[in-house]
Amino acid sequence: MDLNPAQRRQAPEEPRHSFLADFVILAALLAVLFGSLEVGREWHQPYHRTVEIHLSAWWLPFYTLLSFSRGVIAYGFSIVFTLFYARWAAYDRNAERFLIPLLDILQSVPFLAFLTPLEMGLVSLFPHNEIGLELTCVLIIFTGQVWNMTFSFYYSLKNLPDDFAFVGKLAWFTWWQKFTRIEIPYATKGLVYNSMVSMAGGWFFLTVNEAFTLNGQDFRLPGIGSYMNEAQAKGDGWAQFEAVVAMILMIVAIDQLVWRPLIVWSNKFKIEDTESEYQDRSAVLRWLSRSKVAQRLHGFFVRRLNKPPIWKSKAVSREPSYALKLISLIPWKKIFLTLVTIGLLYGVYHVVLLLAEVTLGEWLKIGGCLLLTLTRVMGAIFISTLIAVPIGVWIGSNPRWARYVMPITQIAASFPAPMVFPNLVFLIYFVHGNLEWGSAVLMMLGSIWYILFNVISGASAIPQDLKACTQLTHLTAWQRWRTLLLPGVFPALATGWITAAGGAWNASIVSEYVQYLGSPRIATGLGALISDASNKGNTPVLAAAVLAMALFVVFFNRTVWKRISAIAQERYQLLT
Repeated sequence: MDLNPAQRRQAPEEPRHSFLADFVILAALLAVLFGSLEVGREWHQPYHRTVEIHLSAWWLPFYTLLSFSRGVIAYGFSIVFTLFYARWAAYDRNAERFLIPLLDILQSVPFLAFLTPLEMGLVSLFPHNEIGLELTCVLIIFTGQVWNMTFSFYYSLKNLPDDFAFVGKLAWFTWWQKFTRIEIPYATKGLVYNSMVSMAGGWFFLTVNEAFTLNGQDFRLPGIGSYMNEAQAKGDGWAQFEAVVAMILMIVAIDQLVWRPLIVWSNKFKIEDTESEYQDRSAVLRWLSRSKVAQRLHGFFVRRLNKPPIWKSKAVSREPSYALKLISLIPWKKIFLTLVTIGLLYGVYHVVLLLAEVTLGEWLKIGGCLLLTLTRVMGAIFISTLIAVPIGVWIGSNPRWARYVMPITQIAASFPAPMVFPNLVFLIYFVHGNLEWGSAVLMMLGSIWYILFNVISGASAIPQDLKACTQLTHLTAWQRWRTLLLPGVFPALATGWITAAGGAWNASIVSEYVQYLGSPRIATGLGALISDASNKGNTPVLAAAVLAMALFVVFFNRTVWKRISAIAQERYQLLT
């Protein structure tokens, strides 16, 4: 049997140069430049107490550009944070004991807990222009993107095969060479797929981020989220439809111009000896290969990336300057941990003052609500796993279909909660249900995507030669699932469970407290308690509920998810 028909193909021809490709690349660069200037001008506009949102369709391209720019800036912050924080936690055992529990807390804290202090603090810091509001929106989107990306990179580094690290030692790689030539390539697939779900998570709360009201004061920013919010408030169905179309076009454009090329490019880092018969392709990558402008830019960045830092370069023969010596002696990590500890102690002091106002009856109510929400979260994770695992394995194992299905999944994952939840609540009550169990269904919209995209990443990384072995041994479908597919995706699935649980806890505040037909529909639970306390300005109960959620999530992650992750690392690690 020919295990690798793809090897019989002739070598691909060298890509031909295309002047049209050069023109398109230059036009795209100019569009990015002028778009950045327009966004920067919007950031420096004087601060307005009341922002008028125009519901004309002619304003939608501009609003979409503003929302897209905020998502891109937040993603830039997220990727920098991910690479620094996850690598530090993976290789510093002392810091890991502090950094990973802190990450558990941060991913479980509802975005409302970040929104109010950030909004007030940054608006006070920049009272004369829109920078404070813009930074607040960017940072809230950042909190919806960064945690699953950080967990993905962290667990990729923890699962890094020992022989990879040994090769780096044999080659005398510096930390930068190991980072760029071993760690990043090994973690690329997981990072790409988690980046996709991160961008979708950023859009999920977009209408709340861009249209926030506090104590009767309007903190709105022009964007597609505030456009949707205004259209809903005025009952303009046509404007809502136009906003949905604009968001779909934006998501599809991002998928075809960014994520599809990145997925195809990430296949080069797949660990396998046998090449698959179907070779995934991207029209954007083909155009880039025909453009001399793109090739020169690529070469410039690759040279800069592969060049080790100057203080590590052996080519630098002269002694480092006194300033470099002084900088190298500064314990940056200890300073960072000290500042974080001081900030946490300061926050703990003020939280303790608030908690002193919470009565025993309120604490008992918080405990009961926590157990109810825990039941819904676990139910949402269980149902999401049953749905997402087979779909994710099918998509990850069929790249021919993945190029058509992935945009659909991103569109479904990106729709803002206020645009989707009322329709689902209508269906729940239409079948004579209630929000007590229906909120678990709503939570699935905040959790299933983390499982799905991680499973797709794990399934697409299974080596082709292992799949060929299952074909040679004539395994049944169940045997193939038990011996190859489930073990192959289990490390990625473990990461998906951790991030999906955080997403479900975070989504509880909008799934247990839903505005429907002008009145709130409430399910008894911790998320509803947090939303109600936030709306009423009951700060002590809000602080107590958020603290209870964060501490319980850390406890659950340490006792359950950490053990599952350890099993994934020890028993299902992909070795070469």
